[in-house]
Amino acid sequence: MALVAILWGSAFPVTRVLLRDLPPVAAAAWRTLIAVTAIGLLLALRGELRQLRPARGYRLRLGVLAVLGGALFLIAMNLAIFLTGASITSFVTGTYPLFAVLGAGVLLGEPLGRRVLLALAIAAGGLVLLARPGGAHVELLGVVVALGAAVSFALYLSLARLWRSAERLPTLTVAFYLLLSSALVTTLIQAFIDPSGLRLDLSAAGWAALIWLAIPASALPHVLVITTLRRLPAGRAAPFLMLMPISGTLISTVLLGEHLDPLQLVGAGLILVGIGAATMPGRFSLPGGAEAPR
Repeated sequence: MALVAILWGSAFPVTRVLLRDLPPVAAAAWRTLIAVTAIGLLLALRGELRQLRPARGYRLRLGVLAVLGGALFLIAMNLAIFLTGASITSFVTGTYPLFAVLGAGVLLGEPLGRRVLLALAIAAGGLVLLARPGGAHVELLGVVVALGAAVSFALYLSLARLWRSAERLPTLTVAFYLLLSSALVTTLIQAFIDPSGLRLDLSAAGWAALIWLAIPASALPHVLVITTLRRLPAGRAAPFLMLMPISGTLISTVLLGEHLDPLQLVGAGLILVGIGAATMPGRFSLPGGAEAPR
């Protein structure tokens, strides 16, 4: 689970590298096209291609999950990284577990409790310190877009819990269609905006970033989540999720030279405290439909 969180966290700075050669939407298109091909090959090798035929009555639900957790999330994430950098985006987007708790309250009728409300207030204070209008030179539009990515992914998680069925919506099936929706939607959008943006005229660093984002940061974590949760009780997985924004920021510092100022570091710490306070009890769904603690 630690490796999964680190791989997901690495996607933020590595995406920033890829955005030097590709526009945000085209970067999402190529990343997910390669990743969905890898997942498809894995299913073929395991003789499980029949999983790709979703059960009747679940197809619309699968489509909604795929768009929320795939296309909308990735487009917003890439745009936020382009606008405001990888470090800020990793922490703002990393608030999705908090919004997932709210979603569980609204959609599933789960009580929020005063601790969750306090956690939300703490995280909100952290976001203010992280963005600090007029003081931290952060592009506020990028912060808003990153929050949109977090909300989209949280809604995906909440609906995945509401509609969950291990037999009718297997984890790798959800992952496949999540990546497929991203590839299709982003390709169509980029083709409409500027077809030339899809041209793969990449530097060596750009190729390395694309392959990393498609396989280690996209396809591989879905497989690792399934393997790991068979050995690790779901109740012990939550702390590892907080490694995602931490690893994203540390890798951004090494790879991109991005640095958070002292007040931003305090804000990032408050966000982590809020996430931890809100998500430790109970359970919520991990990306791809697996479950982790809430």
